Amino acid sequence: MNPTALIWIMCAFLGLNLLGMHATATLLPFFIAEWSLTGTEAGWLNGVMGLTSTLAIPILTITDRIDSRRILLLGTWANVIGFGGFAWFADDFNSALVFRGIQGLGFAGTYMVGVKAISDRMADKDRPRATSRYISSFPICASSSVVISATLADAFGWQAAYVLPAATAFASFFLVLILLPPVEPEPGPKRSLFDMGPVIRSKPVLGFGFGAFMHSVELLGVRSWSVAFYVFAASQYEGLDILWLIPAATTLLILMGSPTSFAGGDAGAKWGYARVTALVMIASGVFALFVGFAAAWPLWLLLALVLGHNLFVLADSGVVNAGAIAVAEAGSRGTLIMFMALANATGGLVGPVMFGVVLDATGGPGSITGWGWAYASLGFSIISGGAVVWFLGRRADKV
Repeated sequence: MNPTALIWIMCAFLGLNLLGMHATATLLPFFIAEWSLTGTEAGWLNGVMGLTSTLAIPILTITDRIDSRRILLLGTWANVIGFGGFAWFADDFNSALVFRGIQGLGFAGTYMVGVKAISDRMADKDRPRATSRYISSFPICASSSVVISATLADAFGWQAAYVLPAATAFASFFLVLILLPPVEPEPGPKRSLFDMGPVIRSKPVLGFGFGAFMHSVELLGVRSWSVAFYVFAASQYEGLDILWLIPAATTLLILMGSPTSFAGGDAGAKWGYARVTALVMIASGVFALFVGFAAAWPLWLLLALVLGHNLFVLADSGVVNAGAIAVAEAGSRGTLIMFMALANATGGLVGPVMFGVVLDATGGPGSITGWGWAYASLGFSIISGGAVVWFLGRRADKV
C-alpha cells in the first residue's frame, strides 16, 4: 500500500475517533456545577478513561499474532457505545463514570493500535517517521473537539457534544473496513503472548516508556483541567469579559501542538530521540511550574507562560513514540505498542486525578495557590520523565 495514502487513512481514522476526546474537559465547569462534583470527582471523571485503557491494553499484544485491523474495528464500536451512552444515559457522577470508562476502551483499541497498523504495513526505514506523523496528528484531530463540543452544547444541549463523536466513530468503522487492506503481522520469535522480555531487556525502551507515562501525566492533566483553569484565571481580572473566547482559544492552544510535535519527531531523527525527548520534557516542565501561579500575575505574563507551556507540552509526543519504535526488536512491536499504550493510559489516569487531588489539598478550585501547585505537580512529573529518558536511552542515539 502507498505509504502516504496509509498515513492519510490512519490520520482520518484517528480524527473520527477523537472528535469527543476533550468534550468532558470542555464541559467540566458545567458538570461540576450541575452534579456538584468535588475536584477529586472531576479528576476521576476525566481520568477513568486511563484506568479502563490500562485494563484493556495488555490484550493488544495479540496484534503480534493477528491483524491489528480487527482491534481497530472493535475499538470504534466501544467509542460508539461510550459516547452514545454518555449522551443518552449519563445524569450524575456514577453513570457518567461508566460511559467515560467505555470511552477508555475505545481509546485503547484505536489510538496506539493505529501505530501497530502502520508498522505492519510500512518498511523498516519508514516506520519511525510514519509513526511520528501519525502521533503528531493527534492534536489536530483532538483540538477540534473543544470548540465543537462547546458550540454543540450551547446550541443543542450538552448531550449533542457526545452524539456527534458517536456518529463519527461509527463512520470510522467503515473507513477501516473498506480502505485499510488486511495484512499478516510481522513474523518474529515464538514466545508467550504476554512475554515482556523484549521490553524489559532494553533500557532505551524502558526509558521511552517511562517518558511516555510522564508525557501523558502532564498532557492529560493539562487537557482535562485547561478550560476550568482558564475560566478561573479570567475571573481574576476585573472588567475582562473573555469567557466566550475560551473554547476557541483552548482549541488553538491544542492545535499549535501539532507542528511542535512534528518538529520534535524530525529533530529526534536528526539529533537523537533520547536527547530531544529529554530537552523538550524538561522545557515543558519548567513552564508548568509557574502557569497556575500566574493567574495572580499580570495578564501578559500569564498568557506568555500558557503559550510557552502549550508549545512544549506536545512536542515530545511524536519523538518519544518514534524513539521507542526505532529501538524495538523485530517481531515484538505488538508488545512494544502494548507497553507504550499502557504507559500512556496509566499516565492518562494519574494526571487528571493527581491534578484534582492536589487542587483540593492546596486550596481548591477557587484558590490561586491550589491551581499553582496542581500545575506544578505536572511540571515536576514531566521533568523527572525527561531525566529518565536521557539516563536510559542516551546510548541508543545514533548521532
